[in-house]
Amino acid sequence: MPTYAPANSDEDRHSTLQKIVKTSGEAIVEASLLPAATRAKIVTFLTTYTPVIHVLSDKMADRAQEVSEKDKAQALLETYVRDFYIVLKRRATRLQQNVAVLVHYGLPQSGDVPAVRSASDVVDAATKIVNGETAAVAAGFGPMSNPTAAEVAAVLASFVKESGEVVPADSAVREAEKAAADLRPMADELIDDAKSDLSHALRKESGPAQRRVLRLFGFKFTPNPGETPESDPTPTPIP
Repeated sequence: MPTYAPANSDEDRHSTLQKIVKTSGEAIVEASLLPAATRAKIVTFLTTYTPVIHVLSDKMADRAQEVSEKDKAQALLETYVRDFYIVLKRRATRLQQNVAVLVHYGLPQSGDVPAVRSASDVVDAATKIVNGETAAVAAGFGPMSNPTAAEVAAVLASFVKESGEVVPADSAVREAEKAAADLRPMADELIDDAKSDLSHALRKESGPAQRRVLRLFGFKFTPNPGETPESDPTPTPIP
């Protein structure tokens, strides 16, 4: 026998309540099984719950966009840092420059490029490149090109900007999640009330028949291992 799968996210709770209201308002025989009082409570609750869920969805989308832009900026900065070091090392070899030039830009005398595994790593490397340019030029080494230290600085500034925009986006999501969490107990209670009311009305029906109707109202059931999934329910139009 399939197992009832309660809504386990705010979006699932919202869609279940919306489906309950929709189905109970359709011109089908099953609609009359849900008491009008239960439907009215859900309709009233949704006037508050729906805006909260929509805000949560919007804020999560905003955060996803900010994180994506931050990740792209980080990847670009990593490319600039890697290219800078490659060109620096090739120039030092070609011009037979003193290994001090490598140290000015943040590399060890061996020329080994440090691992860049995190955002802080790449920021640290880019900062050393930007700050090292002045010292390297003052020591008699020519300024770097392809990319220049100024170009690295511009890409670094862009990454810092994008990273900073993730912070308020995170805060907005947390606030929206808190608002949804405050309403979660009532959402669960109303979903349980509707399921109990429908189950009581269907108490003399077979298990498959009960699940067919419950599915019409948005309730979900998961087949156990080895079970054949039950077919999608078909509403019964009012003659």
